[in-house]
This record gives sequence, structure tokens and C-alpha cells, in this order.
Amino acid sequence: MADTMLRPLLPLDAEVHPGLPLFSHPGIDRTVVDAVHPTVSDLGEPPASPRGGAFAEYADLSHTPITGHVDRRRWQSDFSTSQGARASSWAFAGIAALEAAYARTDVRVKLSEQYLFHLSTAWSSQRRGGGVHSLVGVPGTADVVHHLAYFSVPESRYVPYVDQVPLEELAASIPQTGGELTANPGSGTIEQADWFEFDLRHIPLAGCWSASYRVAAYGSVETSVDNIKRVLERGYEVVVDVEDLVNAGGHVVLIYGYNDATQTFLIKSSQSLPGFGTMRYTDDPTFRLREGESYYIRSVRPVAPQLAAAWVGRWAIDHDGWRGRLVVRTFIDVTGDGCLPTPETPIGLGTWYSDDGHRLPVVGWFVDGGRGLVCFIGDQKFELFLHGSDPYFASGRCWWNGTPLGVVLSRGVVTGSGTGISDRGAASGTWETNHDGWRGSLRIGPDSWYRQADDGILRTAWIDPETDSHRVEAHVQFGSDNPDQRFDLLVHTRERAVLAGTTEWDRQLWPVSGRLAACLYLIRTDGSLVWHQHTGRDALNFVWEEPRKVGTGWNTFARVIGGRDGVIYTLGHDGSLQWFLHRGRSQGNFDWTGPHPVGTGWSDYIDIVAGDGGVLYGLKSDGTLHWHRHHGHRDGSNDWEGPVALGGGWDGFVRIAGGPDGTLYGVRADGALFWYRHLGFDHGFPIWLGPRKIGTGWGGFDRLLATGSGYIYGRRGPGSHTAGELWEWRHTGFETGEATWREGAMVGEGWSGRDILDVFAT
Repeated sequence: MADTMLRPLLPLDAEVHPGLPLFSHPGIDRTVVDAVHPTVSDLGEPPASPRGGAFAEYADLSHTPITGHVDRRRWQSDFSTSQGARASSWAFAGIAALEAAYARTDVRVKLSEQYLFHLSTAWSSQRRGGGVHSLVGVPGTADVVHHLAYFSVPESRYVPYVDQVPLEELAASIPQTGGELTANPGSGTIEQADWFEFDLRHIPLAGCWSASYRVAAYGSVETSVDNIKRVLERGYEVVVDVEDLVNAGGHVVLIYGYNDATQTFLIKSSQSLPGFGTMRYTDDPTFRLREGESYYIRSVRPVAPQLAAAWVGRWAIDHDGWRGRLVVRTFIDVTGDGCLPTPETPIGLGTWYSDDGHRLPVVGWFVDGGRGLVCFIGDQKFELFLHGSDPYFASGRCWWNGTPLGVVLSRGVVTGSGTGISDRGAASGTWETNHDGWRGSLRIGPDSWYRQADDGILRTAWIDPETDSHRVEAHVQFGSDNPDQRFDLLVHTRERAVLAGTTEWDRQLWPVSGRLAACLYLIRTDGSLVWHQHTGRDALNFVWEEPRKVGTGWNTFARVIGGRDGVIYTLGHDGSLQWFLHRGRSQGNFDWTGPHPVGTGWSDYIDIVAGDGGVLYGLKSDGTLHWHRHHGHRDGSNDWEGPVALGGGWDGFVRIAGGPDGTLYGVRADGALFWYRHLGFDHGFPIWLGPRKIGTGWGGFDRLLATGSGYIYGRRGPGSHTAGELWEWRHTGFETGEATWREGAMVGEGWSGRDILDVFAT
């Protein structure tokens, strides 16, 4: 079908959000292009074609001979899908040209038209302030090639094409769109469009992190039969605008050959599969060349991620306890000089929305080839970095009245609990840290040490005594080649259990984030609550802090659920839910906030499992899993989102455990262990990875505790000659569901018996 003219022509000068795969201390992929591109008007007219420069070429082809026949079919692959009911032929033609250009370099790949369409609308949305989203067909033009020189695209297997009807169904299923997004131009607000545009069912993160294919240099010519022939003679395919005479609309095709004997072009059109056909030079019954310019790709870049684009999307952000949502819609000005923005040329990147309803513009630039983002949210400066080995996260620092403060970002939820003013004393304890994707445990106090999670090796660490009240300067000795790696850690002053900052490696800054490590608790039959801190966690050994009694009366509840970050929920026999915060958990002190009543009706669930950021999953007897999010998770207020039914089949598990960042583990009756990751756990969206079978032999454990960074504890229950044993493993594939492990070890005894009611972690 033709690209129906649903609205005035939108600029394909779209700023976009490609991405990157998992990377660690990557090389710089700095975009430097020389062509100057005129500004696109607010009405959406396409820019004039660029002239000159190493990046763009306006070719004089008058001396190129015409031989009478060219067929570049060998560089083409079949379309795997047609454009369907969407006005997206420009995306198909541009992707076909890019695939052919890579094929000429012996790189055969199928790339994502869906991603390219999305990138274009994301930039337009930021520029126009709303009414632009991927539900609205874009009657684009052949200058899509120009835009492919600014941003990369991923393989289609990561972001497959979606037709109009299922795309509209997705938008309608998202509560935050309010049902306002339609195929009509201008429908919905910019915020409603954001919820749909950056939904992971629309554009999966795997695509964002693997977008690595981009144009290096391109050219354009005035559209004519002879000019198209001459470009083909030079060895390039041509992206051309045509009139669709059958459907009375605009269309874009790729021309990959011609034949003077039959007076036809060989074309690739997205209206049907596999896409190949012919078009007569003149008087064709289907298509007619449009006046304007046609584009071709001269060369492509080496396959490599475009780091700055990984920032585009929706982030949960917490700066020193101030929480909100950061939406980054663009990363480069494609109407400018083609370079990433700098301190001298900052651009509008998106919007920050606070949890209490405020919104501020985000203006900034990038450093280290896009790995780092420096921006102003309103008047406040932020210096942020992607976690290279785990770009689901970012962290860094901001400044207020000249004081540095910590910042953490996540594609899911941010962690932490408690409110009020904290200080450096709150830093004492064992922290689960993540510096640029490298995970470990840092002990802050008079007996400081560091263990790296990958190998469990103990590293020498020390703390500088003279710093600001909320600032910890830690040093870790990683080896003879790096005897003193400095960490500038900023403990959040308005909440507990969170820190962030930077570390220096190879004379560059890298991000650091941290949360207080989980503690284990025993409930005894006399009602006493006993705190345990496993300081040998990363080494998988039998080393613990001295256990301490931190509460009484805990035998009166029907159920106790560890809610992470020191939060504990108790279920009453009447179905009421109460919230507690163990303020003294870093040292095992008798220091509490609560109880606060936070809900009723929870006895409908046969099991309740806690995830991160106040997320609770309730399992009903019919096997359906229900999602809740306690927005009052930090202070114990009765503020909830949900419930949302996530589907059935969960009654096949004899026990379920919740881990960080949406991970869930389930043990079946035969002892098989399965992994899930709920990528929609921040708002209850049904976005899942898994199930993936990752182990066997887990049937002998009556309690399963997932405590972060892949560490899992299993308790041998009563009735076994090994009853009371506590075992620990590290699931090194906890982020992706790979069945990779560090070998487990017994790390405790006496964890079950007549005087013990239960065990949990937070």
C-alpha cells in the first residue's frame, strides 16, 4: 500500500537513540562529520541537501558512462516483512540501502526498520513538544540516507517490525497513555507519547544496546533517469521518491539496477514480499519518479556501538533522595554539523519529571564518546556515566550550592529506603557496589576491605578520614598494576542505603553506585528477631558478624516478607499488611521505624514475594501472579499502584524468590530451578525474559533467598539429616538468565529447628 499522506511531511532529520551491547571500558566511537545541514523549520519541511564535506557528496555524474545494463541484485536480501498498513516505506528503503552497502563489505545483516522509524519520531517529539509518535504514519523521503549517517541501527532480530494494528493495541494497553494516542496527527501529549515510544515492548533494550550499523559517507543527485543510471554505474544503489499511482500517495523505493533493453529499473519495494520488481523509466502503471533528489550510500562505518544513543529512553533517577523520571529523547542535532553536542554547543535532550509533579528541561552534552552525559536539569548540573558492562544502570554526581551529591539511574526502579537527613555515619557497614558493571562488596569502617564478586578475592581497602560529612573517599588495591584505585563515594543525605559517585581508572572517570548489602534474619519461636550479616558472602565462606537480637514479638504474624533495603512487611492473620524499616541494619542495632499499616486484603494470596523498589508479587491459588508497587516504600505511607494480573502458570512452582532488578526464581516439584526477569516490573507491564531453566537439584531447600548481584541462599528444611544447613551460590548469569554459576558452598548451620519459625532477607 502507499504511504498515505496522513499529515504534513515530517523531517526525517530525526535525532535518535541507537545503543550498545554490554561493554567494558570501551574505545571511543566519536561521531565527526563535516557536512553542514540547514535547520529544519518548525513546520517540518525537509532540509535542503547538504553540499560538500567528507560525509556528504553532491555528485556531478555527467562524465560517468552509461553501459545499458546494471544488476546489483547480489547485494540484496529478501524483505522478511512488508510495511503493512504503516506509512514506513522510507524506513524500508533506507535500511535496504544500508544492508546492501554493508554487503559490499562482506557483512551480511538484516537491520531494523522498526528502530529507524522510532528514532525519527523520538527526535521530532522533542523538537515539537508533542503530537509525534510511531502510531502516526510518516510520509518520509529518500533523504533517510542522510539521517542514517547520524545514528546507528540494530539488527532486526533485536527490534522486529510491528504493523499498525498491534502497535495501536500496545499503545492502548499502557494506562499512562490515557487511550489518547491514535493514528491521527497531533494525538496525545508528549508525556503520553513517551510512555508508548519508550516502552520495552516497542523497542527492546537489547536493540538499544546493539545498534551498531551506520552510514559513513553518502551522496545525492537531482532525480532523473540518467542520473540514477550513472549512480548505479558507479556501484551504488539509489533511494528514490516515487508517486504511487495505484494508491494515490507517496512512496520510497530502492533502485538496484536498470536495463535499457526493457526500459526498466530493478526496484525493491516494501509493499509486497520478497520485495523485488521493476519500474518503467516512463509511463509505468504503478510508480512515477518524483522531482527532487535521490540518495546513495558511498561507504559505511565499522560495526561498533554508538554510545551516546544508549541514553535515549526513560530512566528512574534518584539524586540524593530526590526521585523522579528522566526522559531523554535525543542525543545529537542532525540539522547541525553532525558532531555530538559539546559544552560550547549543548542541546535540549529531554525532560525531568519529579515524583511530586514538577518538570524541568534537560540540556546538555556528552563526554568520552557518549559514555558520559553532562547536563543541566533546570539550573542544577549533573555528571553521569553509563555502566559499561551493565548499561541498564547509570550513576554519577550532581552539585547543589557547590556541594557534590550522589545520583543513581536505572531502566527499572531506583533503590533505597527511609527519609530524613543522613550523614557520613550512615556509610558504616557493608555495601554492595557496582562500578562500571564490576560488582563487589565494600566494607566501610575501621576494618575496611573489598571483595570482587567474580572471584571472591579479598582486596586491601582503606578510607581517608578527612572528607565532607556525607562523602567517603575509599581506596582499593586491585593489584600491582593498580595499587590504589580511588572511589569518591557520596552517601545520599535524604535517604538511607544508597550511595553513588565516581572512580578513576586509566585517567578517566567511571560511575559507581552502591546499596547496603542484604542482611539475613531469623525469627525464633519466642518472638525474637535475630540479625545476621554474612561478611563472607562474596567468598562463599563461613564468615559472619556476631548475630544480634534486634526485635521482639515477631511470632505473632502470619507471614514476614523481606522488602529489600531494610524494609520488612508483615502479614496479619486478618490479611492486613504492615511496614517496618530496620534503620539499624548496617550494624545490627535495635533501631526501627514503624510499624505503619499499609494495606488490607492480602490474605487472598497463598504466597507474597518482594522485589526491588517496593514491588510485591502476590500468588493466588489459581496460579496467577499479581503485581503491586508500594510507592510509600521509603516512608511507610499507604501509597500503592496496582494490582496488575501478570498471567497464570505460577502454581507449578513449590517456592518463588524475588531478586533485584525484576529477577524472579522458581523451583518446581522436581527440583528444577527457573529464572525470569520482569523487565516491566517498574509499572507492572507484562514484559518478560524467560523462563529459562538454570539448574536442578533444588528440591531439598525449603527457603530460597535472592539477595543481590546473583547471590542465592538455600536452607535445608526439617526432615533431612542436613536440616538447618544454609548454602550459598552465585548465579553469574543473573542478568541474562544464563545457566552459569560459581560453585555453591555451605555457609551456615542451625538455620532451622524447633525454636526457629522462619528466615528472610532484606
